[in-house]
Amino acid sequence: MRIAIVSDSETAGGAAVAASRLAGALAAAGHEIVRIVSIPDGRSHPWSTRRAVPPYARSRYYRLGRLAVNCVADGVLDERMAERWLGQALGEVRPDVINVHNLHSAGMRPSLVRVCAGHAPTFWTLHDMWSFTGRCAYSFDCRKFLTGCDASCPTPAEHPALSPRRIPGAWRKRKQLLSDCLNITAVTPSRWLAREAAAGLWSGHRVEVIPYGLPLGVYQPIDKQIARTALGIRCSGPVLLVAAQGLTERRKGGDFLVEALRRLSMRPVTLITLGSGRLDVPDDLQLHELGYVDHERTKVLAYNAADILVHPAPVDNFPNVVMESMACGTPVVGFRTGGVPELVRPGLTGWLADEISARCLSEALGLALSQLGAGVDLSEACRSTTVHEYDESLQAARYVCLFGESAPGRPERARGEDCSSESALTCR
Repeated sequence: MRIAIVSDSETAGGAAVAASRLAGALAAAGHEIVRIVSIPDGRSHPWSTRRAVPPYARSRYYRLGRLAVNCVADGVLDERMAERWLGQALGEVRPDVINVHNLHSAGMRPSLVRVCAGHAPTFWTLHDMWSFTGRCAYSFDCRKFLTGCDASCPTPAEHPALSPRRIPGAWRKRKQLLSDCLNITAVTPSRWLAREAAAGLWSGHRVEVIPYGLPLGVYQPIDKQIARTALGIRCSGPVLLVAAQGLTERRKGGDFLVEALRRLSMRPVTLITLGSGRLDVPDDLQLHELGYVDHERTKVLAYNAADILVHPAPVDNFPNVVMESMACGTPVVGFRTGGVPELVRPGLTGWLADEISARCLSEALGLALSQLGAGVDLSEACRSTTVHEYDESLQAARYVCLFGESAPGRPERARGEDCSSESALTCR
């Protein structure tokens, strides 16, 4: 098949990384992949890359020049330009199917999905809640997305930010889009996100669950002491790791982690941080900051150097960092939120705090360290779970099976052939 994958960024950010892994696995399976992106990375890949918006749209002078127009017209200039440019690109590519990913930024709009649906069967991979809210990627405790987001949005300044006055219209546009294009299929990596989507604006649509895939030849166990030596880590106690693109973002739960570590009685403890930003951890903790890293070899070393990955996010979908840590044989402590419990299974791949609080996180972390100290070893179960459920070739095969049901000229699925995993869910 010739598959067009449309997204804002080519490789930067968790959603783009997930899309890139899928694209690479599909290409390895023999399919022709064309990435249509707003922010290309300029590197060589097993797919070809085209821009989703014209190059001049990314220039500073163009953005400044159109600001006044967009303030009056609510971004209509950007929207129309992006639709026209994407339509032209798809007309030239002539894909059998189109797979949409994040459209949160860089001149991208939900309306681009309508353009996609006019060219080929379209499957929208949801990495968060943005496709069915007025603007937010995660609604936290707010449930207004079910009946209509409005100007009283509690987090309009959080990424992806939107002026409160524009939020009601943005929600209505999404509602109209999904009402008009009932043939678009949503694909989510977690059961949790599938349920949220089906309860909201995706009601009446096909919603499939296909978990993310991992390059397991890259993310794999190595000797813990070798990893620590390579990173220059010298420690006499357990080693914890926290990993996020932005460690201080509210959604990443850095404040929960800092307070949990203050409550934790065990010392000495070493904390490795992987990501941008600085956490104000207790002074008696040994801190090893790696900063933001996009090199997979360094990430693999960090996962293997740790005894536990701590994932303190109060909301999340199907975090890459949790999967990557498990693939390296390192268990995880996190909250029972979103899609995290689908990955972190107590007694098998990690430990879960029952409540979203620093106290419960500290208790779960204390229990984990106590059990590890007593000889409990979850490394083999962590690795085995990822091998059997999250191999990138398995993810690609599931997508191809799903695409094959709609792509013109493709053979129908054989009787009894299963596109899903044991953990898959179909919401209709």
